[in-house]
Amino acid sequence: MTKELFALLCAAFVVLVALLVWLGIRGRRRRQRDITAPQGWIDATPSLVVDALYVATTRAGDPYDRIFAHGLGFRGRTRMAIDADGVQLLADRRELRIPATSIRSVERATWTIDRVVEPGGIIVIAHELGADVDTYVRVIGDDAPAFEALSALARGTTTTTAGEGLTP
Repeated sequence: MTKELFALLCAAFVVLVALLVWLGIRGRRRRQRDITAPQGWIDATPSLVVDALYVATTRAGDPYDRIFAHGLGFRGRTRMAIDADGVQLLADRRELRIPATSIRSVERATWTIDRVVEPGGIIVIAHELGADVDTYVRVIGDDAPAFEALSALARGTTTTTAGEGLTP
């Protein structure tokens, strides 16, 4: 086998693998048609802003089924802004808002698809985007204030700006 033929076969193999990956992701997005586009940012005054890592959005209860629809497929840095009516973050260079009315619960997790951290190091926001989904966020630094503020949203209460307690 000549060097040219070997190089041509290697290039063809790489192109084939790339094509199969592209077809797989495209098929997954097609199967995720029930996922509605997340709301965009609104002009709201946040009570808390933290730096975080957007880890993933998956189908509820299935941390292996990553949502690729609407640009939610890949992790990245984010600034998470929590206000009285919801939470806003930048996921994969896409601004999105999770209204408080769609948040079912806020929990802690140790792992999700392609990410494992210390026990309870990931915050899971269970909410609805046409279907029930879980959004995984890892706060950089102390996550206790963010977890409490998100939990208050899920309970339908708000945290006072001075952090002096909860109001219904």
